[in-house]
This record gives sequence, C-alpha cells and structure tokens, in this order.
Amino acid sequence: MPALFIGDNPRLEAVFEDKGSDMCVIITHPHSQMGGNMHNNVVMAAWKASLEKGLSTVRFNFRGVGRSSGSFDNGNGEMNDLASVISYVEKPVIIIGYSFGAWVAAQYMKHLDTPLPCIFISPPTGMFTFPDMKQDKVWTITGEADQFCSIPVLQGLLEKDRLEIVRYVDHFWFTGEEQLASYLNEKLNLIIQG
Repeated sequence: MPALFIGDNPRLEAVFEDKGSDMCVIITHPHSQMGGNMHNNVVMAAWKASLEKGLSTVRFNFRGVGRSSGSFDNGNGEMNDLASVISYVEKPVIIIGYSFGAWVAAQYMKHLDTPLPCIFISPPTGMFTFPDMKQDKVWTITGEADQFCSIPVLQGLLEKDRLEIVRYVDHFWFTGEEQLASYLNEKLNLIIQG
C-alpha cells in the first residue's frame, strides 16, 4: 500500500487501508527514539489482525519518524499526532497501542469526555507513568518476561479481567506474534459486538 500524508504541521506519513467498515483501527508504534516506527513487527501483526477482521486500518509514523515531519516531543506532540489521525478517518475508532504508542494513547484518552476502546500491547509501565484505566474500555496484553512493563503496576491500573499475561514472551514479541494475533482477534470481536 502506498503511503499518504495526514495533516500539515507536522505532516504524518501513514498507510490507510479503507475496508468500508463502520469502525477504523488506528495503530500506534513504539518509542520514536528507540527505532520504533509503523513497520515494527508488533505493529504489522496488529495491522494484519485488524484487516483480517474486515476493519479499515491506519498505521502511521509519529512526528520525526520515517517521512513524518517535525521532531520527537516526549509524548505531548505525539498525542496531537494521534488526534490528527483520528480526525482524518472520520469514523469511530479503536486504538491499538504498542509500547510507547500505548502510553501516548493512554495520555490522550484522559483528555476525552468519552474514552475510545483501546487494546494496549506491552504498555511500558516500568518506564512511564500511566493513568488509572479502570473506568475505560481498555484491554491489555503483555509478556511475562517484558523488560519495560512492571506487571504489578499494570495490575493496579486495570480490572483483572482486562489484562492477559503471556508466558515466555518479552517486550518485543518475537515468536509471540501468533498468540498476539489470536488475542487481538478475540478483543476486536468483543469491541465490534459492543
């Protein structure tokens, strides 16, 4: 799929596959200064899972990544990037946030009157302070061996039934993509069915 550009200040490089669905999945990538981008293995696993459900899907590069203009802004500008992409798709959205992208989405959600449904993959609760998400429509999956996620902290932020911990998987999900795809399929079904 060819890339397109969303917004002007900054211009965000994105890939948008419009399936004509009622909802659109927006996928956010890991930390911009640690090599994170929209081509990451976990982002691509989420992309594939969303399209297989017949959902329109967008993945994009935060400011300063790939061909997106601007520069890294410690999450503040990245929240604006997410807002730009949400307004671009002009339909109800589901956010799948991975790592730093989950943190950006969690921060963004706290500015909304009506939180959006989110699936967070490996939220780095050991690196960043996350808000309480007990009242939100948030589901989370992380690996038992995740280097950046403090599982005890995460357990304090969510209802128990909203968290899945996968054995033998670390933050990067190499070899764990199949389990992740199965989880995403299940949770996307749940969200679509309302």
